Amino acid sequence: MKLFRKTALIVAAAAAVLAAVFFLRGGGAFAAPEVVVYTSDGERVKTLDPALASDLASSNIVTAVFDALLQYDYVERPYRLKPSMLAKMPEVSDDFKTYVCTLRDDLLFHANRCFAGGSRRVTSRDVVFSLLRLADVRLHSSAYWLVRGKIAGLDEFREASAKLPSGDWSCYDLPVSGLEVVDDRTFIIRLTRSDPRFVYMLAMPNCAVVSRRAVEYYGESFAENPVGSGPFFLYDWQRDHHLIFDRYPEFREEYFTAAENPGDRVRRLPLADRLVCYSIRQSLSSWMLFLQGKLDISRLDKDNLDVVLSPRGTVSPALLKRGIELLRQPGFEIQYIGYNFDDPVLGKNIALRRAVNLAFNLNSRIAHSNLQMEPAPGPLPPGVAGFDPAMRNPYNRYDVAAAKRELALAGYKDGIDPATGKPLKLSFDLNGNSPLHRQLGEMMAADLGAIGIDLEVCLNNSPRFFQKIRQGETQLFRLSWAGDYPDAENFLQLFYSGNAGGCNRVNFRDPEFDAMFERCLAMADSPERTALYRAMVALLQEKQPWIFESYPIRFRLKYPWLRNYLQCDFDFVRWKYLTADPEMRTEMVEKFAPLSFSELNAD
Repeated sequence: MKLFRKTALIVAAAAAVLAAVFFLRGGGAFAAPEVVVYTSDGERVKTLDPALASDLASSNIVTAVFDALLQYDYVERPYRLKPSMLAKMPEVSDDFKTYVCTLRDDLLFHANRCFAGGSRRVTSRDVVFSLLRLADVRLHSSAYWLVRGKIAGLDEFREASAKLPSGDWSCYDLPVSGLEVVDDRTFIIRLTRSDPRFVYMLAMPNCAVVSRRAVEYYGESFAENPVGSGPFFLYDWQRDHHLIFDRYPEFREEYFTAAENPGDRVRRLPLADRLVCYSIRQSLSSWMLFLQGKLDISRLDKDNLDVVLSPRGTVSPALLKRGIELLRQPGFEIQYIGYNFDDPVLGKNIALRRAVNLAFNLNSRIAHSNLQMEPAPGPLPPGVAGFDPAMRNPYNRYDVAAAKRELALAGYKDGIDPATGKPLKLSFDLNGNSPLHRQLGEMMAADLGAIGIDLEVCLNNSPRFFQKIRQGETQLFRLSWAGDYPDAENFLQLFYSGNAGGCNRVNFRDPEFDAMFERCLAMADSPERTALYRAMVALLQEKQPWIFESYPIRFRLKYPWLRNYLQCDFDFVRWKYLTADPEMRTEMVEKFAPLSFSELNAD
């Protein structure tokens, strides 16, 4: 009974806070918009400045306020880029070095006091300013990598920005050879080298277009006073609790012809009048509010999954009776165990790496995660050219006998280090010290202990973890990589020797792989490039720079009144398409009866 009373208090407190959101700061109530979408992913949004949005939560939400030049089609798979702020796709030269772009003629920044209360038309100069901001040394944008070494003249701009004090914008008036303004709607981007993938950069949230006037007006507080041309404008932001966005009525003309409701197919985007996005950190509070119908969609974490999801991956009849749908989506991400190739023990001993791979019991981790991961046979996730669903990795299997044979070939029969006469000692670093990290470490130690290896588990805070990797102080470590764009190159770059010490965390160096990687960089999408990608994957499976562990699985529960929520690897795409049926929500919630834990349990 104590658990139920505690849960009731948490829910009552959270509900009271939610109710308080629907009053103006001055204390007076306002009329609720007709269509409101309520979400909560529990993540803290740090900034609403596209150039500073380095965390996933921030980069996913900035596109509610800001628009990008290109966008991913929300429906088509494989993913396809299409114009957003551009009137048409860029005109690209044969050598993929020159991109001529033309803006639409109906783009307006949100009405704001920085424009004397009115709105202002978006021009080519705003686009150039937005791209230059990524390279401004004083801004410390983590998204600089999107344009670093790519746009001609950008290095000179970066050097000029470093010499100026904060608030001095004069460097933005200097000519940059790779960014030419032809007129208010036409601009040209010139690259330093061929890059068929540069178009993906133009769809990234960090490259969303901002107004120079707004940035100069708000200065360092621009992140809290975002002025964009996107589908919504910021109405209210209570840090660590909620963001509220209202529909921008002057958003460029666009329609969603695949909308669930036929009537929405002829309504101008965005479809919702308001977005209410909560940052509820306590998963129990978020979960209970979802059960009350106060959230339209709920992310399930490990604790919720313990109750809701059966071992077969189904939900309880009580939830199904409410019309709740279970969404299961593999993340566009690879989770891996990396080997430090600069380590004298692991780096040169492929048989030892294979032994560790074969001793790694992935099935036990999948069960421990409540099915929140699935096996990854290689370095690529589904959804990119080069991924082969029939691909099998001969060393990605749990086989203790085979692991012991490889260990003997490695020179450590029965796990004994001949130099000491004792069990071989290895270290395993984890980025965190939570109970989950501790459990993962214990599981790894047990796996390697079964073949005679003595594993030291090192739990680190994040700064220390990455410091140890940079300084080559690790042997084995666990990390992940989330894809930035749907091209295999974005994952294969993690093994290129030129990226050692950077995104190539394991410092893998292989001349054959490097030659193939460099060849693919200038290739456009083609069967030849896909074949090359598959050859690179096969080489990596043979060389074993990682334990190719898993893809994370995201589970969400959704009510039927939330419309147009499609499975998409790029969450920042969907805001303008979401809508809800307020009448269905009201009618269904009024019929809800309290659910006991036994009713929720899917077993």
